[in-house]
Amino acid sequence: MSFGLLGPIKVWSGGEELDTGSPQQRGVLAMLLLSQGRQITIDEIVAALWGREAPRSAVVSTRTFISRLRRVLADASAAGLGTEAEIRSVGRGYQLAVDPGAVDVTVFRQATAAAREAREQGRITEASGLLRGALALWRGPALDGLGGAFFEGRRAWLEQLRATAMEERWALDIEQGDCGDAIDGLTLATAAEPYRERLWELLMWAFDRDGRREEALSAYHRIAGLLDEDLGLEPGPGLRRMYARIRTAADASLV
Repeated sequence: MSFGLLGPIKVWSGGEELDTGSPQQRGVLAMLLLSQGRQITIDEIVAALWGREAPRSAVVSTRTFISRLRRVLADASAAGLGTEAEIRSVGRGYQLAVDPGAVDVTVFRQATAAAREAREQGRITEASGLLRGALALWRGPALDGLGGAFFEGRRAWLEQLRATAMEERWALDIEQGDCGDAIDGLTLATAAEPYRERLWELLMWAFDRDGRREEALSAYHRIAGLLDEDLGLEPGPGLRRMYARIRTAADASLV
């Protein structure tokens, strides 16, 4: 079996998708997977699924969800369709025993960590491949279809990991001279997140490496204007350093 959290909640067994039930039942499964083997209590599950509006039947409903999930996982395991997974009762809670390599979030985090190590050791091509493979695991917004404060918080955390990995991938592309795709991606990304300064810094670098120095400087002026007019802020140190480096190179070329 394999488990997907980087998009809608999915479970596959033998290449076929399993029916994991209602959104709330999938939410219980997501909590168990995100806990990475840690026990989660019934109270934690109830709070995540219903918040302060939990009905009196919440505990009974939670136990029903667990029972149904156990049946789904047990049936797939009994059929010999790959990785086994088991939900265990531990105290007043539950624990999911599963191979971490069967969970896309874990695979993603391991791959991005390996990419950073490879880059630090100068293995740029390997690092780029690892990041591309990690990002290919995403099928849409993380934990798609699950609402509530708990899942919104976990979604924001996972989406931040994704954004960082994308920035690292673009940086590697630029470093290797593959600036065209990086410029296209960063242009879209700066439009979607106009105040994320690292994106503009990378876009300036990509323009400069691609021989489009004036566009690099223009990008700086655009983000500087946005920060000033909308937020009353000045560009941060990273942007200022990038601008100074490109500006100095531009002045030197005129001598």
